[in-house]
Amino acid sequence: MIQHARFNLNDIAHEPSDEQLDGLMEAVATEARKHAQMAREQLMVRLRAEITAIHRPLQPRA
Repeated sequence: MIQHARFNLNDIAHEPSDEQLDGLMEAVATEARKHAQMAREQLMVRLRAEITAIHRPLQPRA
């Protein structure tokens, strides 16, 4: 990815270029995909643990 000059979204006197905004949107989308993947992985770990706990053979009571 091409690195563009830094810009400040709060600076209304100097608007970012379309290319800079495209780069920003792609960076945000990439981070969102990473976070979503991590959340899915954590969910699957918890679901597998719960399913395993449910399907364990019942232990006789002493």
